[in-house]
Amino acid sequence: MDPLLARQLRKHLPSVNPEDGQWRSFLSAVENAYLELRQDRAFIEHTLETTSLELTEANEKLRRDAESQLASLNRYFQQTLELQQGMILCVRKTPGGFVHTLCRGELARRLGLDPEQVEGRTVDQVAAESNVAEINAAYARAWAGEQFSYTYINVRTGIEVLVQVRPRRDRGEVCEVIAACVDITTLKETERALIAARDRAQAADRAKSDFLAVMSHEIRTPLNAVLGFSSLLETSPLNAEQQVWLRTICASGESLLTLIDDILDFSKIEAGHLALHLESVSLPTLLNDVASMFHERAAAKGLAIDMMMAVNLPATILTDAHRLRQILVNLTANAVKFTRKGAIRVEARVVEPERGSDGCLIRFAVTDTGIGIPRERLERLFKPFSQVDSSTTRNFGGTGLGLAICHRLSRLLGGDIGVETTPEVGSTFFFTIRAPIVQAPQPTAVPVVAKSTGAVPAGLRVLVAEDHAPNRQLIHDLLTGLGLKPDIVEDGQRAIYAAIGQAYDIILMDLLMPGIDGYAATRAICRHFAAGGRPRIYALTANVFPEDRIRCREAGMDGVLTKPIDVKELVKVLAGGQPGERPL
Repeated sequence: MDPLLARQLRKHLPSVNPEDGQWRSFLSAVENAYLELRQDRAFIEHTLETTSLELTEANEKLRRDAESQLASLNRYFQQTLELQQGMILCVRKTPGGFVHTLCRGELARRLGLDPEQVEGRTVDQVAAESNVAEINAAYARAWAGEQFSYTYINVRTGIEVLVQVRPRRDRGEVCEVIAACVDITTLKETERALIAARDRAQAADRAKSDFLAVMSHEIRTPLNAVLGFSSLLETSPLNAEQQVWLRTICASGESLLTLIDDILDFSKIEAGHLALHLESVSLPTLLNDVASMFHERAAAKGLAIDMMMAVNLPATILTDAHRLRQILVNLTANAVKFTRKGAIRVEARVVEPERGSDGCLIRFAVTDTGIGIPRERLERLFKPFSQVDSSTTRNFGGTGLGLAICHRLSRLLGGDIGVETTPEVGSTFFFTIRAPIVQAPQPTAVPVVAKSTGAVPAGLRVLVAEDHAPNRQLIHDLLTGLGLKPDIVEDGQRAIYAAIGQAYDIILMDLLMPGIDGYAATRAICRHFAAGGRPRIYALTANVFPEDRIRCREAGMDGVLTKPIDVKELVKVLAGGQPGERPL
């Protein structure tokens, strides 16, 4: 009998005889169950032992593989950190200060830092004394949780470093600061060189603009006398030959004025200084004004000028009236110049309706029956200082800038320019602009103001301030010829004294004068008459740039008369109107 079974019987059933027949079969079955239990237990123990050995071996293999991969990754990252061109620093905060726990990268070598001498050391033990406070302050900001970047110059090497600093957190608490450093010395040197080059270019550009302004003033000032006295001579008795000479002088002076205007315009466009001045423009009025400018010249050649405005053309748009007029005047002038017989037609129509804030696209076209242009020479047409051929220059004159200016102005106005032409048949020059449509304002009650009749009022009291002697004589003769007795002074100081000491209706003020210039003199006069009674003040100047007009308005002037003086514009101002502005 199984010893364990016998022991259990003696303990719990001592009165039972195992040899008794009624118990023998039962105890035999129990003994077999005990035997099977032992066998099962032995099998389970063997299985567990075998499985445990296998698991131990597998776990050991996984551990060895993980350690191998970790070592490989560690070597990879170490090599990556050492070979990268920047520098990585890791820092921990200790009671003794911020201690570097890692220093790797090519930049460390160029800064004279040995990783073995940096790691485990505080900032003041590693950095130059003049850099210690700045670096410690940066680490303190990062340890407080801030992520930022800053630059500093290493005083030992002169290398300029960009440092990106960020904290590393563990369970929400900052446990380490990581600083990624990059050498930006070359970048900064390039940036400083570019800034210096930009400043030099801007200085040269300003010098060019100043030179153009001075040259414009210096050329226009004597030209004002030439054209002004020529217009006075036209009213004097001359024989036929002298009249021819005088017309030649006037035509040459006007050609020189046009040349100056073109060169100034083109220079400002090329320099990117030409700004658009947007305003509400009545297209029918503008187109009719352009056509009326050339009616007399066209009629002298037996040409007709027709104006065609499409029904879809808006009455008013928002654009730069001077620049739009300049393109139309240039194209119409060319049409009259190059057409011997036939007619000239100016057209305007909308080709694209208004789309949101972009405005509508309007196409203008000037068609003539002139000499036309050979197709092989069209590519030169809109290039500056270019003519179709040399004979054109000899026969018709011109600088070759007009169409180049039109090309650039049309681009500034949101469109483009082109031409359709047939030699000896004619040409159509067309251009587009993009402009918003301005809704016509509702009629409102306005006070009735008496309009100027165009006649100079008798007894008008006029003060003129002009430092150029020939121009003083010219304006004196022009005003005297209009029946006036002007007072004329040579500088701004005398203009102030005269305006305060006597009553004047209008002051014509030159701008560039010795001592007190026209701007300062105007401001002084305006201050004196702040309570009212100030005479009208108009600039009389060869400075024709838009910024000059703005300065005049800011100084308190009522308008600008440009030199050379247009007698019609002068009369208009004296009669109480406003002078026109040449499109410059």
